[in-house]
Amino acid sequence: MLYDYSYWAHRKVWGCVEQLTEAQFREDTGYSFGSVYSQVVHTMSAEWIWFSRLQGTSPTAVFRDEDYPTRADVRAKWDDIESNVRACGASLSEDDLHSDFSYTTTSGKEYQNNRLHILLHVVNHGTDHRAQTLAILDRIGGPTLEQDLIFYLREQ
Repeated sequence: MLYDYSYWAHRKVWGCVEQLTEAQFREDTGYSFGSVYSQVVHTMSAEWIWFSRLQGTSPTAVFRDEDYPTRADVRAKWDDIESNVRACGASLSEDDLHSDFSYTTTSGKEYQNNRLHILLHVVNHGTDHRAQTLAILDRIGGPTLEQDLIFYLREQ
């Protein structure tokens, strides 16, 4: 349910992002990752990294904005990531959820965490960065909206 909510909210915020001019999309506001563009690429990248780790691969680098030069490129990659996330989530057993796994960060540090905790972290991280994206949208005069879980639940 939390991942259904998270993707519902990502799409709602993306609807706001699509309404921006190219200049608004790329404007460096000096907040968080700077531009709406950089913010969404970061959020997408983090999700990809965590699910790569959950599947046994530790990426050594985050996505760069220039890897996804257009909004269409970002959207296409995020749709691919969502498909992978949903497939990965569906493959996890109850035992998997409560087991630990090891991974290496992009800076080379090794950690071990519980899978369920990481799944919750990814949803929380997405909520945090959607809120930051909405704050940037508000600063640059773009459209904003409510993304709280209760609004998702009311729609269901």
